[in-house]
This record gives sequence, structure tokens and C-alpha cells, in this order.
Amino acid sequence: MAKKLNPEPGAGDGVKEHFDEATHSLAERGRAVADQIPGIVESASGVMEAASSQMDDLSDQGVIAAVALSSGVMIGLFLAGAPRPILALGLLPIAITARAAMQRGVRVSRLVN
Repeated sequence: MAKKLNPEPGAGDGVKEHFDEATHSLAERGRAVADQIPGIVESASGVMEAASSQMDDLSDQGVIAAVALSSGVMIGLFLAGAPRPILALGLLPIAITARAAMQRGVRVSRLVN
């Protein structure tokens, strides 16, 4: 079968209009998400401060247990083959609990044994 070299005028106008609408809608939604990013960052820092203050309220044994639990979950995620972004998020509780333990002067030997 031979190809048509000159399509009929106006044959693809409907598709082009839908494509233009879709790209415009996608651009608007992208701008809306970008406008919300500063609020998300502020709320995330508030959550981190709240988690850190809760860790400060725990006893030394509670902090050690929290480090062990968060490390165990992280190792389980790693061995299960979790995606890298999930592993990166899994490092946050370890960082918070380890920081709280080190600020209290808990030695590494107490964390390991």
C-alpha cells in the first residue's frame, strides 16, 4: 500500500489540541507542586525537630533500643532489595537515634552489645 505524502488539511487538528491541553495542564500542575515545596520543607524540618525532642525524652536504654530497632528495619529493607529512595528514607530514623545516643555519651560498645 502506498503512503499518502500530503494528508488532508485539518486531519490532525483534534489530536494537536488535546496534546496542547495536556501539556498546558501538566505545566500548571508542575507549577502548583513547585509552589508547595517551601511549605513541605518547613513542615519536614518541624517533624525532624519533634522527633529529636521525643528522643531526648527517652532513657538511655530507650535510645539504645530505638537505635537497634531502626537499624534492624534498615537492614531488613536492604536485604529485601528495597529501592534506593526507600533506603535513604530508612536512614533518617537511624541518624536521629544515633545522634541522640552520641549526644548522651552512649559508647558504641553499649550500642553493639
